[in-house]
Amino acid sequence: MKTAVFVAPGKVAVRDFAMPEIQKPTDAIIRIVRACVCGSDLWWFRGLAKREAGSVVGHEAIGVVEAVGAAVNNVAAGDFVILPFTHGCGHCAACRAGFEGNCLNATEHGSSGFQGEYVRFTEANWSLVKIPGQPADYTDEQLNDLLALSDVMATGYHAAASAEVHPGDPWW
Repeated sequence: MKTAVFVAPGKVAVRDFAMPEIQKPTDAIIRIVRACVCGSDLWWFRGLAKREAGSVVGHEAIGVVEAVGAAVNNVAAGDFVILPFTHGCGHCAACRAGFEGNCLNATEHGSSGFQGEYVRFTEANWSLVKIPGQPADYTDEQLNDLLALSDVMATGYHAAASAEVHPGDPWW
């Protein structure tokens, strides 16, 4: 399968990798339908942040579940899903408090490589969000809008919540 990898600042390449496999009962394998580039990706692309050469890239996508581990019961093969940019285990104190980006049980890389054909998504029971129907049920514009829910909407919501913005507040 093809996946984008970081080569050096200013350079990304597409390389062949083995198909991801279920490694833990909480994993899912997802066929990527659409992925996007996050502003944080531009930090290492521009050389403003370190990234290991050869590492897979991408953490925002929508896709179709191909397979799930034995402990996954919130999604099933064939489900159309949003793959959030950050996700946790759902069980630790940070996740239960709504801070899954600070998951105490997160693996070093977690789910990564969303800018590829397939991805192994960790903690699939907790973070994947089902989208009704299948990709073919949506227009290109609608798929792009759904893709924005993988990061942009969540980032904007977090910023508004952190700034204590409330309905009816002036926007200036």
